[in-house]
Amino acid sequence: MQQQEINHALKNPFQPILKKVLKVDEELERLSSETFYNPFDVLYLGMEATDEDIKKMFNSFSKLLHPDKCQDPRAKDCWQIVDQAYKTLMEPEKRKVYIRIMREAREKTEFERLRENKRREKTGVAPLPPDTFESDFQKQCKNLFSEIEDRKQHLTRLEQSQKRYKLDEYERRKMLEQYKVLTEEEWEKTRDERVNKWREFNNKKTAIGTKQSNKGIRPPTENIESRPLEVITKRGDFKNIKLD
Repeated sequence: MQQQEINHALKNPFQPILKKVLKVDEELERLSSETFYNPFDVLYLGMEATDEDIKKMFNSFSKLLHPDKCQDPRAKDCWQIVDQAYKTLMEPEKRKVYIRIMREAREKTEFERLRENKRREKTGVAPLPPDTFESDFQKQCKNLFSEIEDRKQHLTRLEQSQKRYKLDEYERRKMLEQYKVLTEEEWEKTRDERVNKWREFNNKKTAIGTKQSNKGIRPPTENIESRPLEVITKRGDFKNIKLD
């Protein structure tokens, strides 16, 4: 039973859809209303699809949705989704990445179904029908691609945050450098003025303490030895005592 389910998974899960004719309205609605992380899903292809299968589906969508042939307003956006999916799958390295993710989804599906069947066997419940393997597999694929996309967006936000931080740091340093240059330029511009003021201050001839000066303390006009000392008498009065 397990091998039968694996064989189902190796087949194209969209094979029943490919047998019917694609309809414009259905594809426009599907492509414009859903979010696709897996280009295989866009073109209704399985991971075992060959280059010939990819080109065949692309040509089918081209006849159906190309803006030159479809006048619906949604055709342009839908065609871009198809065209991008085709270009991605036609690059071998990119296709290998998607195939690896899909194989991981298949392995997880096998493991979970095997565990569920063992649980059912113990409880006497019938095992999971083999024909539900493909739907479980597709669901697991979507979950994996969604998780990868979330991590990718998270990393993108982190990178943008780091870029903004580096840009802010660069702008801050640039402003500091500009401020330093401007300060030095302003300092040089006022150099002559500052020198002239300093010279005027040194060459000033007005006496210290006069009205024309800066109100500084006037120096004594006589020697300290010839000045009288003021002493307090017994009655509390001041008395001048002149030293010989």
